[in-house]
Amino acid sequence: MAKTLADLAVGDKVKDTGSLFLGKPIIWKIADKNHSGYPTGAITLITERIIAMRCFDAKEPNNSNSDRKSYGNNRYLHSNLRQWLNSDAAAGAWYTAQHSADQAPNTANVWDGYNPYDTTAGFLNTFSAHFKAALMATTLTVAKNTVTDGGGSETVTDKIFLASNTEVGLANENSIVEGVALALFSTDASRIAYCTTEAIADSNYTSDPANNTTAWYWWLRTPYASYSRAARLVYTSGALDSGHAWSGDLGVRPLCNLNSSILVSDTVDADGCYTITWNEPPTTPPTITPPDAVYSGRTARIEWGASTDPDGDPITYQLERSYNNGAYAQVYSGAARTYDDTITTSMNTVRWRVKALDNQGNESGYITTSTISVIHNQPPEISGADGSLGVKAAAFSFAYTVTDADNDPVSVVEAVDGRVLKTYNPTLGTENMMEVSGNEWVRLNNGNHTLTVKATDTSNGSSTRTMSFVKSVDMCSFELDADSIMEMPNKPERMTIEVIREVAAGAIFTVEVCNNAFDVAPTWEDATAAVLSGLAYVFTNTVKTASKWGVNIRARIERNGAVGNCRIYGVGGYKE
Repeated sequence: MAKTLADLAVGDKVKDTGSLFLGKPIIWKIADKNHSGYPTGAITLITERIIAMRCFDAKEPNNSNSDRKSYGNNRYLHSNLRQWLNSDAAAGAWYTAQHSADQAPNTANVWDGYNPYDTTAGFLNTFSAHFKAALMATTLTVAKNTVTDGGGSETVTDKIFLASNTEVGLANENSIVEGVALALFSTDASRIAYCTTEAIADSNYTSDPANNTTAWYWWLRTPYASYSRAARLVYTSGALDSGHAWSGDLGVRPLCNLNSSILVSDTVDADGCYTITWNEPPTTPPTITPPDAVYSGRTARIEWGASTDPDGDPITYQLERSYNNGAYAQVYSGAARTYDDTITTSMNTVRWRVKALDNQGNESGYITTSTISVIHNQPPEISGADGSLGVKAAAFSFAYTVTDADNDPVSVVEAVDGRVLKTYNPTLGTENMMEVSGNEWVRLNNGNHTLTVKATDTSNGSSTRTMSFVKSVDMCSFELDADSIMEMPNKPERMTIEVIREVAAGAIFTVEVCNNAFDVAPTWEDATAAVLSGLAYVFTNTVKTASKWGVNIRARIERNGAVGNCRIYGVGGYKE
């Protein structure tokens, strides 16, 4: 399992192979962990070596203060070095004047033309996007000189910064406590620093250092309080010293803060460094689906596809909406992939976009809908809510009421399993009955079915009510009605009966006949065996109470747990 910065010790070395300076990855040392006054959960890094020779601040020929006019400005807030360290601008583009007398660190404004850097790129220019995004803004206390700046202290907030006297374990300047000592620094020896080979090669100051094993001076952010021109630095012995701000022969050893949860390799590389493994952002959601029509005064359901995260991090989504071609504003944030957005009458057009975020602060790109015109006509409403009507053992009806806020004429289509039963124009606000009966009921198989009522107004606004039900019929039967009874001139003796049927194996099939069908209480006789064998049935009844003889037939199939179709298609018979 990969380590995190939190797992490393003070003094361990860290490298981001994608963040370069002077063509090489910067090697950092852990200076402290959860340092007091720094961002919560921060790991503080300082470059292992001096990475460049730069002036603290260029001289300012137009400054009313003679020292700053000749030797530069020791106020860290306005320093060239601070501005350069926090810039990722291209070559020659990082500098802007920080006050009216400010000057760029060009050849004319640095000591003897040593190491001007006004035409270079900002320090962060060749850093990886991941590293720049991970830098934590840090608020720092900085002393002010007593000559021009009023003494006391002020704060600055930076992502790359220089250490203070206090933070490297040296004496507080003018009794101003500039933070808390970093764990890495406790002795002169711990403060001694050496230049990188690249820093020496980049410098036009050739007197010193002789090589990368020669200790060198490096800047602190603290001013020399008794002067307006001098800033504090760490001497080659590790002791406290100072130098004129415009001195371009002095070293730079910057610090930064990164979140302790950032991943690093399990083992060190050839430089003895743990290498940072950057967390990757989730993928952009593959789809975003708005409703087919959007109505004011209602909600619009927006759905989007699932993103994936290469690191397996939890994913949340941020949905934003723009209306009337205005700016996007967040309407939802969370793990769900649907949202019901309220559409108001002030919205004439709407569009949505969504992105994915992981728990490391990384985010995907957006996927965006097209612009959709809002329909201000209100679609019809159908009473109730979608749901289940339960189990039905016989024909039934479904009651509903249709209303329309705009009082538009409405057409209604009733259907079962997509098969239209009825189309009509209802009276708005009046209860209607959808009948599932007769032939429609008979033709439905046992099992799950869907009933729909769709109401559409003249502006093509529509609503649909969807109800499920289960047909469960254990018996089907057939009997001739009163108008179909076969009247006979005299007593029927024999009759051949036919029942066109489909009977699943195991079901119980019964046929009954009577020859006194006009009686109040006819005498029903079981003719099943005759029907099954194809033989004529001989009546046993010889009496009637009605004025005439008549034959009726009834048939029944009881499912009895059988599986398969059980149907009676038709019944007939003829007298012999």
